[in-house]
Amino acid sequence: MAKKTSPALVSIEKDDRGVTCISMHDAAGKNVFSEEFAAQLIAALDELSVRQTPSVVVLKGLPEVFAGGGDKKALVGLAEGNVTTQDLVISEKLVAAPFVAVAAMEGHAVGGGLMIACASDIVLAAEESRYGAVFMSMGFTPGMGCTTLLSELVGPFIANEMMYTAKRFKGRELVGRGTNVNYILPRARVLPKAVDIALQIAEKNPKAVRLLKRALAARKKKLLIDARLQEDLMHELSFSFPETKAIIKEFYVE
Repeated sequence: MAKKTSPALVSIEKDDRGVTCISMHDAAGKNVFSEEFAAQLIAALDELSVRQTPSVVVLKGLPEVFAGGGDKKALVGLAEGNVTTQDLVISEKLVAAPFVAVAAMEGHAVGGGLMIACASDIVLAAEESRYGAVFMSMGFTPGMGCTTLLSELVGPFIANEMMYTAKRFKGRELVGRGTNVNYILPRARVLPKAVDIALQIAEKNPKAVRLLKRALAARKKKLLIDARLQEDLMHELSFSFPETKAIIKEFYVE
């Protein structure tokens, strides 16, 4: 019997100008972090970090959804104590990657999806799309390095509001509020602009690009070490709260 293969949820693509992209395209699952989605994303990051080694990579999602948070199975497992979270690995791999990561957030990005952008080097968002750290809406504390990296992207006070309230901000609401997003554009212009930036980086000496990436990523690496220490403990506690278990089961258990 032939071995059943998993559908491609994440792919490595090159456009006609040679720009390398990690394309997240789980339309059925809306790019939420299922076990298989996370595994394929990690595999793509490993492939580009170890074997193909381009100097710059564009991360793109679906037109309406860049990426979401944890899926039903993962959250129920965490609440019941059957599984442990591995999501911080994605943030760590992005920060440690030898290539420049350009996050082209055309669509909405929440939870872990927004953390992909936080762990990237250059970030573009859409005026129409919504962005938020929605962990607390489910009763548990933020993960994937959110407690240390989110403020690097949107500033400390917007980051605090996102984390405490789980509010999703439209991209246009972040304009002029001290965020560090490189560009907030109409959705149709996000990916073309990201590709343009990637082309400019690709023209440079790749050895020098990798050297600079290592230097500029050093701060985020330290921040992720701090995040792991505090987020692992907070997750252990917050996922054990009866209130958290009740919220997750109310939403996810049929």
